[in-house]
Amino acid sequence: MKILQLVMLTAVGMTALSHAGAQAPQPDAPAAMRGAEPYLPPALRKPLRDATGTALLRYQPMQKLKKRFEAADVDGSGTLSREEARQAGLTVVDKNFDHIDTAQRGAVSFDDLKTFLIQRREEAHSR
Repeated sequence: MKILQLVMLTAVGMTALSHAGAQAPQPDAPAAMRGAEPYLPPALRKPLRDATGTALLRYQPMQKLKKRFEAADVDGSGTLSREEARQAGLTVVDKNFDHIDTAQRGAVSFDDLKTFLIQRREEAHSR
């Protein structure tokens, strides 16, 4: 019976040590996790909210759109014609081309597109 108790205590002690090691802050842990409570198990820790989180959510899709825009620019002019946008499958540019091309040049730059999207987002928020 004492051997069984000794084995159980050893197992509990080893488990406690392994959890204590898992809870210690890791030097290579993401910055959002470094400020987490050290006594919470890692699975229950929540990353700290970053004030730039919403900006990051807007930045990533914009970068993807920029890559698609650049890929669609087959002539390398830095602008898209309506036909280039249509062939690349950029339907938002194709359908709103006249609204995006405010200077009526027959081509839109990425800055023109970005300005249009920001205006559209602001209009949607004002409703």
